[in-house]
Amino acid sequence: MKVHPYFGKDVVLTSKHFKKSMIEPSFRELLEIKLIECPADTDILGTFSGEVERTLPPLETALQKARLGLDQLGMDLGIASEGSIGPDPIIPFLNSDIEILVFIDLVNKIEIIEVFRSFDIIAFQKIVSINENLDEFLIKSDFPNHKLIVRSNLDGTLNPIKGIGNKTDLKNAIELMARNSTDRQVSIESDLRAHCSPSRALNIKSAAEILAKRVKAQCKICNSPGWGKVDVEKGLECQSCGANVEKAIKREVFGCYKCDHKEFGDQRSLFADPAICDWCNP
Repeated sequence: MKVHPYFGKDVVLTSKHFKKSMIEPSFRELLEIKLIECPADTDILGTFSGEVERTLPPLETALQKARLGLDQLGMDLGIASEGSIGPDPIIPFLNSDIEILVFIDLVNKIEIIEVFRSFDIIAFQKIVSINENLDEFLIKSDFPNHKLIVRSNLDGTLNPIKGIGNKTDLKNAIELMARNSTDRQVSIESDLRAHCSPSRALNIKSAAEILAKRVKAQCKICNSPGWGKVDVEKGLECQSCGANVEKAIKREVFGCYKCDHKEFGDQRSLFADPAICDWCNP
């Protein structure tokens, strides 16, 4: 049996926020990969707390993070992640955490990508005044297990205070930032950096499990790693009226990142649900 090309390799994990414990176990278990953490300044690509705006799409940001670490350490294999937390793109009245993980092989020009979407995320924000009762908010925010950020609400000149994990530091941060705010109020919000948010850390771990399985899977034609879902085939007849429902998913399409080989998965259904038919449910 041919040995997997990444088996036992050292791979760069570009992360400023201590993601190694979240990502390495799956890769070590499946491929005995060891992650070398590179704490490059990924904040230049954007921050959750908003001091630096993310200008690239999430996927390109993750790829750029991976390249930062590879450039700094002069290695060929790299991993990075990028998260987007906020109103879900499909169910906007709920917050979701969408984690993108990428695995880059510079030598073979392979970029393996996986996405994990979860509604299990602690992400809250509240505008408060000094001495306002925060008990309900702190319980909801799972404080101090999940850490907090405090910033001036209006026109402040001070940078946000991050990683707050006890009530004394929280009280001091509120007083300082309130004095710095023109309306004497502050914004308290969940610190969504991976090492400060256990719920996000679990989502990154789940994304890593999916990516590790994808990296391990090899194309039966060219043997390149990364075999998996690349697309979906759409279009089914409505079960009620017989009209073609273009958005109905017929089956998944599996493919290789290196060659053009593709295969179809099993058909999910013979007909489309009338609930998504434009004729039956306009």
